[in-house]
Amino acid sequence: MMYKRDKGMIKRNNRESTFAIEPLPSTIVRTKNEHQINKHLYKEIIFLFSGEGKHMIDDELIEFTPNTLYLINIGQVHSYIEGTNIQGYSIKYKNEFIPSSGLSYKSSFYSKLNGYIADLNYIKLAKKDVKNIRSHFQSILEEYKQPDEAFTSKAIVQYLFVSFMLKIERMAREIVIITSKTTTSNHKKTLYVKFLSLLEENFMTNHSMDFYTEKLSLSRRKLSDLVKEFSGITAKRYLLNRIILEAKRLLAYSNHNLKEICYDLGFESPAYFSTLFKEMTGKTPNEYRKMQQKK
Repeated sequence: MMYKRDKGMIKRNNRESTFAIEPLPSTIVRTKNEHQINKHLYKEIIFLFSGEGKHMIDDELIEFTPNTLYLINIGQVHSYIEGTNIQGYSIKYKNEFIPSSGLSYKSSFYSKLNGYIADLNYIKLAKKDVKNIRSHFQSILEEYKQPDEAFTSKAIVQYLFVSFMLKIERMAREIVIITSKTTTSNHKKTLYVKFLSLLEENFMTNHSMDFYTEKLSLSRRKLSDLVKEFSGITAKRYLLNRIILEAKRLLAYSNHNLKEICYDLGFESPAYFSTLFKEMTGKTPNEYRKMQQKK
């Protein structure tokens, strides 16, 4: 298996950029001994409106489903396995691409969106939304193809992209709301999204629930009940799941040794980390790494 480590760069005309959009290849073929895997240091949105195939996000094998948006966050591992008759688009971006005039709303908007994406790998579009989303991609791509020297082109792409992302944020929010109890208050929904965003930014350095309860001004019991209402698991379990997911990524796709991974994830004791990993996965870190290397 060949692992391609992203260097955080998005390319346009062989130059580094903070944004790129392109059509998906119509056919994806994985050879027996070659498998390109990318650990993302940028965000990516893949829109598939027709075709068949498979890809992996982290260790989840996902079959392509027409009229679906796939959301890949920073740090996630993504690879295409196979695909035929594919039609769709890919957008890769960094937050810096958002125009400076949008900074006043940028932090709160991205905090919410990152929280939703932490819970969602994909959004299955309703029929009423397919045409609209496809039109967004086509408009962005058309403007993106304009010559680099066209100064106004970048500004237009930026604002088309902001409009598109606001639409995605609304869809993601609706899914989180629908999958929760219909009687859940807006205040609880807001707190849950704040927790997801806070956890995503701090899970590698803050393992104590006291950190999250203090930031959200909630008791441990109330935070645990809140997270369980939306996700089905306690806040502590949610935090541990996120830590173990990152550990799996590092074990499978980095050259760091066990001690380095332990410290990267905020643990002081490799022995404690190994015990926790086995409790959560049924395998020791070394067993998991060897299993991934055989794939």
